[in-house]
Amino acid sequence: MYDYAESSGYMIPEAAPNIVLQANAPGIGIFMLLVSVLGAPEFYLLVIPLVLWCYNKSLGLRLLLLLSISTAANVILKLFFHAPRPYWVNAEVKAFSSEPTFGMPSAAAQISLTFLGYISTWFKKRSIWLVSIVLIILVGISRMYLGVHFLADILTGWIFALIILLVFLRYEKAAALWLSQKHPGTRILLALLASCMIIILAQVVLDGLGTWQVPAGWSTLAFLQTNATIDPFSLRDVMMAAGLLFGASAGAVISATYIPYVVDGSRSRKVIRYLSGIIILLFIWAALSALTKSPDLVGYGLTYLRAAVIGVWITAGAPFLFCKTGLAKRGPDLPG
Repeated sequence: MYDYAESSGYMIPEAAPNIVLQANAPGIGIFMLLVSVLGAPEFYLLVIPLVLWCYNKSLGLRLLLLLSISTAANVILKLFFHAPRPYWVNAEVKAFSSEPTFGMPSAAAQISLTFLGYISTWFKKRSIWLVSIVLIILVGISRMYLGVHFLADILTGWIFALIILLVFLRYEKAAALWLSQKHPGTRILLALLASCMIIILAQVVLDGLGTWQVPAGWSTLAFLQTNATIDPFSLRDVMMAAGLLFGASAGAVISATYIPYVVDGSRSRKVIRYLSGIIILLFIWAALSALTKSPDLVGYGLTYLRAAVIGVWITAGAPFLFCKTGLAKRGPDLPG
């Protein structure tokens, strides 16, 4: 493996694709920033409720759980590889964006393939497959162009995304059947235990780094490029993913048991349903955002809490509101 620690600020072979992309396609930084949004977990927190509230509950819930699992796995893998981003180690690479976490594997590449890959397998249409493949490739290129990922980061992200997707597709029905036979309280407890196991695993990987420290050159060059500090040892993202997994799972159990609803309705009702639910979701996110900035364990705990509340809101709180206001009708879960 190439020794990044000895190459900070100098031309290294791994950065050649980044430099070539930036040199041969100047002036498209804003476009690439827009494309890279397709790999952001926050983007899918706006898309998935549309599916869950207005199209298909089963698909929406699966996408939400898959997003949580893929995000958590990515954070843990980043800590395991603890590799730099291009602009941290090479002054020739322009930083059109700043990222505080380690680079490998690319979260944008991994999450976009996981999400779009599952969508494609769900609908089984050639046109959707083609669009998804194009978007996945564009996301990967955009992250390289922006200077935040090496080609190896993108490829690694795709590999782990395929592994996660294939495992999820292989066991999702069996897991759903097994869980359906459990008491609602047991299912909620299992969701809590799963989220705790994610946090414990991340901490174990972090502890496994021992006395290893981020090379001073990485931090220095990253700051010179973006005026932003890096914080690659942070567990905030894994706390968010774990909290979302627990909240979404617990909310789904509550909804299926006490607030069954159907997604049918007129187009206008669906629009109002989605807009009202998203406005409250964004309010919850913004209201608790400042509290999560605390640098200690309190900040981590509040990050987990915010994500859990968001998960419960998406799968249970919003459906309850829709049923109470007449925006949705009560009824059994739709098959899927």
